[in-house]
Amino acid sequence: MNDNLKEQVRHLPLTPGVYLMKDKHGTVIYVGKAKKLRERVSSYFRKNNQHSSKTIRMIRQLSDFEVLEVDTELDALLLECHLIQKYRPIYNRQMNSFEKYKYIEINTEQPEISINIRTVPTKKNCFGPFSTNRKLSELKQILENLYGLNQTNYWQHSFSESSTSLLDSKTISTELLEALTLNNQMPQNRLETKMILASENQSFEKALKLREDWQFITRFFNQNKKLILASQTNWQLLIIPIQSKIKYYLIYQGLVVSSRTLTKRTATKYTPNELAKKMLPKNKPDTIYPFSKQQVDFITILYSYIHYHKECQLVELTDLFV
Repeated sequence: MNDNLKEQVRHLPLTPGVYLMKDKHGTVIYVGKAKKLRERVSSYFRKNNQHSSKTIRMIRQLSDFEVLEVDTELDALLLECHLIQKYRPIYNRQMNSFEKYKYIEINTEQPEISINIRTVPTKKNCFGPFSTNRKLSELKQILENLYGLNQTNYWQHSFSESSTSLLDSKTISTELLEALTLNNQMPQNRLETKMILASENQSFEKALKLREDWQFITRFFNQNKKLILASQTNWQLLIIPIQSKIKYYLIYQGLVVSSRTLTKRTATKYTPNELAKKMLPKNKPDTIYPFSKQQVDFITILYSYIHYHKECQLVELTDLFV
């Protein structure tokens, strides 16, 4: 390992930031984020049996690195995402393979409602994108079985229960659309009812399968809450304390539009709406629908961070351009 790089590491700050690992050609081969830059980057320069084979290969190619300091861990996460999308480093797998992202469409334009998986979003009733590409096929199958859809498929028709009461198209479309836009729990409730009935009838194998389906779609729709929150609320103000200061993030449809850091004393002089108006761009951002494959990573990062960091305060705002 280059001794000059080890010396550079010793002088790195203990602050949040992003580091870019480069090969002998100056190509960015890996982008990472850190709560404390010196501690994280120095871990690559120590012998560690926990290093994966991928990390070891990356270290062998390492000829230089660059660091970018930021105010908060959230800033580091968002900047890391941006730089991975910009450079597409060979050792970054996440946020670097957009071909795995897919959309799910609820087509209500035909006599028979259909659930379709799309690579490119359609203009109506199309949701996502979701990075769980392989899981979308399973979701589609579970929902088709539950609502008696795609009956022209012989296997699908054979698998469906002959005793299932047929629901009208309006009920099916309402429940499916609200599950994806309002986190309506009807699909989960219907599966739970079927599971209990199967258990009472001592059809334990069937009850187990229904339980697995219920667990699957519950996890999926819980993950979808981040996109629902981003699409339903236009303007939000995220407040994060940083020692004696407070950092504010103005958010529009789940994306950070601008940010500002104030002392706690100065911050008390303004209401959330007043602070937000001081951070407004000149023109209102375009309404996003549906989200792009690049945008969804930022949305997921933002709302996951808020969920796991209780010190964050998220304030819903009125339309600031009215």
